Amino acid sequence: MLIRQATPSDLPQLNHIENNAFSGDKISSRQMKRFINSPLDSLLVAEIDGTLAGYALVLFHRGTRLARLYSIAVASEFRGRNIAFELVTQCEHTVVERGFITLRLEVRNDNIAAKNLYLKMGYKVLKTLVHYYDDLADGVRMHKRLDPPGPSKVIKMPLYVQTTPFTCGAACLMMAMSAVKPQYNPSRVDELSIWREATTIFMTSGHGGCSVHGLALAAIKRGLQIEMYSQSTSVPFIDSVRDSNKKAVITIVHDDFCQQLISQGIEIHNTSPSLAQLRNWIDCGYAVLLMISTYRFNGEKGPHWVVLSGYNEQFMFIHDPFVEAQKDAINAAYVPISQSELAQVMQYGKQKQVSCLVVKSSLA
Repeated sequence: MLIRQATPSDLPQLNHIENNAFSGDKISSRQMKRFINSPLDSLLVAEIDGTLAGYALVLFHRGTRLARLYSIAVASEFRGRNIAFELVTQCEHTVVERGFITLRLEVRNDNIAAKNLYLKMGYKVLKTLVHYYDDLADGVRMHKRLDPPGPSKVIKMPLYVQTTPFTCGAACLMMAMSAVKPQYNPSRVDELSIWREATTIFMTSGHGGCSVHGLALAAIKRGLQIEMYSQSTSVPFIDSVRDSNKKAVITIVHDDFCQQLISQGIEIHNTSPSLAQLRNWIDCGYAVLLMISTYRFNGEKGPHWVVLSGYNEQFMFIHDPFVEAQKDAINAAYVPISQSELAQVMQYGKQKQVSCLVVKSSLA
């Protein structure tokens, strides 16, 4: 059996499989032709002795790490030969190759064989979809977190989970300190002390967040050699508040941070580091803190600090200090992000602000 990308010459056989496999919710011939020619999505076919035995269609959601198994069908004369399993397996490989890590699908609730196959392959039920199909049959939404190849280059550091909603920057700096100074033991006292030193005082609501300038000063105070990048057309985070008095306070704090950095002889690079630079820093054993926008992850437009912990040919890997429950901490270390996506999430807010702190070594 050969599994390959569909070509225009496959259209008649694809239409035949589709019309015989489904009584409703069919992909039209025109739609099928569009999917065959789409450079954005993937239509795979299983071929046996020159005849198409089945197909699987994967759609890729731009701006997310989510792919969707939109449709899969096996010709009746080829059923019972494990073709659906092979097609889904190849779909998973394709998804990972394109830099995505989650595959989602919908299946009829009364399609017991298909549901059992997906469960056997590691898919988990997300929710029941009431009257989801044309004939008002219920559906089930399932998904699977795929495992891309692990990092080929790793920064060894412990994961430190932030203990407050606002100390992600401090948590990341402590992880960076552990990477370049293995004898260092992170503590909650340090977490809160670093946050007090590096915070901008105000944010949209609640406590302030750490700016790259404040984190740089906190790192210098702790004897770390650093390099910093800050690409912004305005004072960091100032657009997150409306009150003029709060804006004035943020500006005063930022100006003071900048003066302190100047007095320390620290150059502030007004640019965004390239992916090649990020990989090179990891090669050198440096810990790299990045401020990212969480919008692509959870739909909330908030800044969040992470630290790079490795890379391979397709993915960058991060340690994320935020977890919703302690039991989820194991999933917050070496989290894969496609390299193209990382370039997007590194930009925060309307000003496309980029903040990066490179911790090179401990001077102590």
